[in-house]
Amino acid sequence: MSKITTRISLLNTNTLNDSNIDFNRLQPLDSEDLSSWWRMVPGARRFTNNAADAVDKHCAAAAHLPQVDLEGFVQMLEDKISRRHVSQMISVFEYDAKGDMEDFVTALTEKFASNFLRDFTEDSPMTDLAKQNALGGYAVIVKLIRKMNWLTSAVVDFNKGAANSTGAIIFVTSEDNPPPSLARLSDYLTPYDVQFFAINLLENSRLTTQEKLYTSTLAAKLAGQSAILAKNLAKVELFNEGIDFVKSIIPKFDERIFNRAVWECQAQFILPTLEQLRCKLIEKNFARLRHILPRTDEFGKTLRDPWDMELRHLHFYGGQAMIFYPHDWELLELAYHARNELSHLTIIDLQRLEKLFAFAD
Repeated sequence: MSKITTRISLLNTNTLNDSNIDFNRLQPLDSEDLSSWWRMVPGARRFTNNAADAVDKHCAAAAHLPQVDLEGFVQMLEDKISRRHVSQMISVFEYDAKGDMEDFVTALTEKFASNFLRDFTEDSPMTDLAKQNALGGYAVIVKLIRKMNWLTSAVVDFNKGAANSTGAIIFVTSEDNPPPSLARLSDYLTPYDVQFFAINLLENSRLTTQEKLYTSTLAAKLAGQSAILAKNLAKVELFNEGIDFVKSIIPKFDERIFNRAVWECQAQFILPTLEQLRCKLIEKNFARLRHILPRTDEFGKTLRDPWDMELRHLHFYGGQAMIFYPHDWELLELAYHARNELSHLTIIDLQRLEKLFAFAD
């Protein structure tokens, strides 16, 4: 990670545009990754469980998630339903036809309930489907390929007759601008979910504990809510090579987003480390520091006790009096300049970052 001496922008640049990402270039999630994401990550697990609850209740539900996550979700959902309901027949039905709700029910019953006879005294075909228990014993996962304006009504109408049903329907869609009634994966995930996933990916890497925490946090910031992006970014190379590594995967990645994310992560992890270092230096050199006090700094603050001294005081007054041993002075120089750089929105270079993490570990 090369040193960046220009100030970063504090404009809101933390939004990664998916149109800049060619997901076909990315390494896909393997079976172990899918299991980790959908079974262990709290938000993703709750999303899957809530979708599977429709089978417990013999009702209909609708779930929205990005296209890139859809296949893995359906796979994990099938597995979860089969574990909960050994006797339930599970089937995935891909629907891409134009038309209304009547057309959908016709296509669905041709495949799963050929004996279904529409009772037109019932206004909604979905309510009719449920009341007749036409899908008895089935859990049908319907993958909607295109936007269906009748989706919300279909769920509501089926559930009106669900008391008579032993079947269930789970609609899964990646449509743009989904209706608010849909359960959306984005509402279930937090940055901590993605970081949890990322740090599991880094578990066996050669990074130190602090470096893993930092790198997983950075990967989560860059990946947003995308498991596949987190998978591709949560690597040792992200720590060592920075933006060069990111651009080797996503050539159009906005460098402003990267710089802002790096600065935020460094501030999050390094500032507490600098405070630990300040306390260690004061504790170790307390007697010598007490001999050069009291002092009044350039802002009129009176320093009567060594614990009143900030890094800049230690660096200036301690440096003038030459009270620090070479090793302690080296640590103070490291901490002082790191604090100044973060304060001036500048990113700490890799070499000094490694030294600071070594102290924290």
